[in-house]
Amino acid sequence: MRTRVEQPKAKRQKRRRSWLVRFIQAVFFLTLCGALSLAGLFVYYGRDLPDVSALSSAYRPYQTTRILARDGEVLAEIFEERRTVVPFEDVPERVLKAVLAAEDADFYRHEGLDYAGMVRALLVNLREGSFTQGGSTITQQVVKNLLLTPERTIERKVKEVLLARKLEQSLSKDEILFLWLNQVNFGDGRYGIQEAARYYFGKDVGELSLGQAALLAGIPKAPSHYSPRHDLEAARERRDWVLGEMVRKGLADDEQAASARQEGVRLAPERTEELGCAPEVVAIAQKVLRERVGAEAARRGGFTIETAIDAGLQRVARRSLQEGLRELDARHGYALGAATKTKRAARSRPALTRTAPRVGHTAVAEVTRVDDDQRLARVRVAGVEGLVRLDRESRYVPASKRASELLRPSDRVRVTMQNAAHGVEPARMRLAGGPEGAAVLLDARTREVLALVGGYEAMPLGFDRATSAARQPGSAFKPIIYSAALNTRRFTPATILYDTPEVFERWRPRNFESWEYRGPVRLREALAQSINIAAVKLLSEVGVESAVAYAHALGIESELTQTLSLALGASEVSPIELANAYGVFASGGMSQPELLVTKIRDSRGREIGLPPRRPAQRVIGQDEAYLLTSLLTSVVDHGTGRAARRLGRPVAGKTGTSNDARDAWFVGYTPDLVACVWVGFDDHSPLGPGESGAKSALPIWVELVAAAEASHPAASFAVPAGIVTARIDPASGLLAYEGLATAITEQFLDGTEPAETARPPDVIDPGSFLLEEL
Repeated sequence: MRTRVEQPKAKRQKRRRSWLVRFIQAVFFLTLCGALSLAGLFVYYGRDLPDVSALSSAYRPYQTTRILARDGEVLAEIFEERRTVVPFEDVPERVLKAVLAAEDADFYRHEGLDYAGMVRALLVNLREGSFTQGGSTITQQVVKNLLLTPERTIERKVKEVLLARKLEQSLSKDEILFLWLNQVNFGDGRYGIQEAARYYFGKDVGELSLGQAALLAGIPKAPSHYSPRHDLEAARERRDWVLGEMVRKGLADDEQAASARQEGVRLAPERTEELGCAPEVVAIAQKVLRERVGAEAARRGGFTIETAIDAGLQRVARRSLQEGLRELDARHGYALGAATKTKRAARSRPALTRTAPRVGHTAVAEVTRVDDDQRLARVRVAGVEGLVRLDRESRYVPASKRASELLRPSDRVRVTMQNAAHGVEPARMRLAGGPEGAAVLLDARTREVLALVGGYEAMPLGFDRATSAARQPGSAFKPIIYSAALNTRRFTPATILYDTPEVFERWRPRNFESWEYRGPVRLREALAQSINIAAVKLLSEVGVESAVAYAHALGIESELTQTLSLALGASEVSPIELANAYGVFASGGMSQPELLVTKIRDSRGREIGLPPRRPAQRVIGQDEAYLLTSLLTSVVDHGTGRAARRLGRPVAGKTGTSNDARDAWFVGYTPDLVACVWVGFDDHSPLGPGESGAKSALPIWVELVAAAEASHPAASFAVPAGIVTARIDPASGLLAYEGLATAITEQFLDGTEPAETARPPDVIDPGSFLLEEL
C-alpha cells in the first residue's frame, strides 16, 4: 500500500509523461504542417517553371562584336553586354580549379544543392532579419542568372532550388559550369571568363597563369569590390584566399600556390579611345553585318568583323585633317559657330535653321544661355533645345578663355546634333563653326580602304562625308574628261587647245583667273594649269553623252549632268567614288569597287558570306591609263599641285575648287596609293577669300600620303607597252624640226604621235602665198 507521499509523486510523473506526449504530438503536428506547407510552397511555385533542357543547345547570350583593323587591332567593340563565349574545352584546368575553389568546391559531388550551406545561410538570414546570404552553388547561380529575376524573395528561392535540381538532371556538370563561366559578371561591365581575361590581362583565357586565374575567380563574389582596377590590394587578398582554398581542397599544392602568390599583378592598359579612331568604318561594318545576318542576330553580337583599315594611317588621316582645318580656321578667324569676330562674318550673319535638326547634320542655332562655371552653352534650333559642352570644344574655345567672352545670348552658332532630346533632357550638340572635311586612302591595286575619315571629330553616328557627302569636285573632275579625250585617239598631250573667250548656248565659262586668257595651249599644259575654257571646249569635242558614259565606266556612280558644265565639275560626287575613279588610272586601267569589310566570322569562327564583289575589269588600256597619269604628273611638277613635290617621289594628281571656293579638293596617287581630300562647309558656304584646292586640301593630302609612303622607297610609274615618245615643237605640238632649241620630248599612244613637222621660222609656208591668176 502506497503512502500519501508517494501518490502525489506518481501523479506528477504521469502529468509529465502526458505533457511530453503532447509536446511530441505538437512538434510532430507542427513539423507535419511545416512539411506540408513547404511541400505546398514547392508545388505552388513549381508550376510553369522555365524549361532548363534547352539551356545547353539554345544558350545565345549577348556577346561583344569586335571590329578589327587589318593587323588585328580592335577598332571598336559593339555590345549590349560585353561578353565573349568561350567553349568549355578551351578553358584550362587551372582556371576551372580556381573557380571551383572560390565558388563551389563540391560542385562535382553534390546534385545541385549544398544543404549544409543552405542551413548556414538560413541561420545567418534569421539572425540578420533579411536575405543577406544565399548559400548558392554554381548550379543555383546559373539558375539565378539565366532563368530567374534577381530579387531576393521566398518565391525566387523556392524556384531556384527546384530548378537547380532539374538543371542537374538535364545537363552535365561540364555543361552547367560552361554556362557559369560565360554568364557571370566579372566587374567593370565584363561578362564571362574570356572577356575578363582580355580586359584585365589582355589575354585569352587559355593563356592565364594560375595567379591570374585565381584573381579572376575571386571577382564574382563582389565584382565592384574585388576588381583589380578599383582596389588592387583587395583583389590581391582575394586572390591569395582563393589560392589557399585551392590548397585546402586539394586543387593545388603548396608550391604552386606559393609561386602564384609571388606573381605581380600586371593589368593590361585600358583602351583610351572609347569612341575608337574610326567610327565611320564601324558604322559601315555594322551595316554590312546587319545586311548579312539580320538586325536581331547583329544585336546579339559575337561576331568578328575584319576590315582593310590600317589603324595607324587612320589616325594619321584624322590628325592631318584636323591640323589642316585648324589652320584654315586661323586664316579666317572662325570662332564659335558662324558668329566670328571678323568683318566678313559681321557682314553675313547666318540665317537660323527652320527645320528640325537631324543627328549628325549641321544647323544654325541661337544661343539662349552661357554658363561660365560649368562651361556649358544652351542653344535652340527650330524649337529643339540643345546643350553644348564647351570644355570639349578645344577647336573653337581656348581653355584660357571664359565662355562668356566668346558667346553671348542671341549669338548664332553652327552646331551638329550628336543625339536627340529625350523628354526634358536637351539634345547633345557640338559646335561646327569651321569647315569640315573628308579623307580617303585606297590601295591602288586592290582598292582596299586603308583610311576613311568623314569629319573633324571621331563621332559615333556622325555624318560620314567621305562616303555620303555629295559635293562638286570642280577641276578635280577634269582628268576624267581628258582621259575620255585620249580614249578617242583624236587628242594627244600635244594637241593644241584654245584658251579664248567663247559662249556655249548662252553660257560663258571663265577661268579661275577670270582676267587671263592664254590663247593656243597644249593639252598637257591646259590640264596642268587647270584652264577651264580649254576643258569645256575639249568636252564639247568629245561629246557630253560619251563623257558621262566614260565616267560611269570608271566607277562614278552619282548622277551626272548632261551639260558642258560637267567639264568644270558641276555634278556632285562623293570623295570615295572620285578616289576610286582615280584608282583606274593608278592601277593601269582596272576598275573595281572599293573594299572595306574583308571578312566576318561568328562566335564559333565560321565565316559569314560577304556580298559578292564585282571582280576587277579592264575599262581602259594600260597605255591610256599611263598617259593620263603622265599628264597628272605635270600638275604636280609645274601646275596647280606643286606643293605635292614635297613628297620627293613621283606623284600624279589634280586640284579642284568649286564656285566661290565652296569645295576644295585634291585627288592624287603614287604607284601604290590613291588618296582624296575634300574640305568645305556642310551648308555650302564659301571657305573664304584665297582658298582653293591647292591651299585648303592639298597640304592635308601631303601629310597623309607622306606618312603612308614613309616606309616605302620611291617608285616611278612604269611605262607600259604602247607608249612612244617624240620630240615636238611646244608651240605648235608638231614634230620638232632639226635644230629646234625649244624642242621637248612628249609621250603618245602608239600611232597617235604627230606626222607633220613644224616649220622653222625662216621657212615660208607655201599656203600663205596667193597665186595670181594669169
